[in-house]
Amino acid sequence: MRLLFAACVLLLAPILTRADMDPALREDGVLYFSDSLPNVLVAEVKKPTTVYLGRDFGSALALILPGQRLEILGMSPEGYLVKGDYRNNAVTGWITPAQLPPGIDPKLIEQARKNEARHELVVQAIRAKKVIRGMTPDEVKQSLGEPEQTSSHTDDSGTALTWIFTTYSIVWQTAATPTYNGQAVIQTFPTKVPNGQVIVTFANGAVSAIEEHKTNSDSPGVNNF
Repeated sequence: MRLLFAACVLLLAPILTRADMDPALREDGVLYFSDSLPNVLVAEVKKPTTVYLGRDFGSALALILPGQRLEILGMSPEGYLVKGDYRNNAVTGWITPAQLPPGIDPKLIEQARKNEARHELVVQAIRAKKVIRGMTPDEVKQSLGEPEQTSSHTDDSGTALTWIFTTYSIVWQTAATPTYNGQAVIQTFPTKVPNGQVIVTFANGAVSAIEEHKTNSDSPGVNNF
């Protein structure tokens, strides 16, 4: 009875897949495969599998029978987020690691972990207005904007693309501004001052080298990454 009641509650509520879910509703600590793998992971259930409401596995939602298919939506240290059919209705919930159906290539899950780790590094770099190796041209534009200069070089190893960006620092300046009665008012305002360049080189569609030139007097010189 508990299983049937829980399933009915689920079916009355709107079912949100990862693609439909508002970012504010995403669960922390979950690796969603739709974000990190190009294809859907689907496996056939070989033994009766209980789908639970949450990662604490306290409330059962449905019993998926052998021969049915489960879409593996994501994973966490506790288990796997799955989507399947229960009595001709879609259910989304959690299964324990031991219940993961056979047929899922472990290399795909490892690749999803690597892709997610790369994604987090790129997001952090974009937020900091930085460039890291492995970024795509579009990701570099998200971080630094459009390049001011571009060039390309082709040899036996292929074509290398170079983008050049000017970097700036904010300098606060003070100036006296006359008012209508002839008196001067001291005002302080920020000014963008060029302080160097970032030269980004792409090979095979990804950043292969970053060269940073600092032109301000306090700079140690040139940094190569």
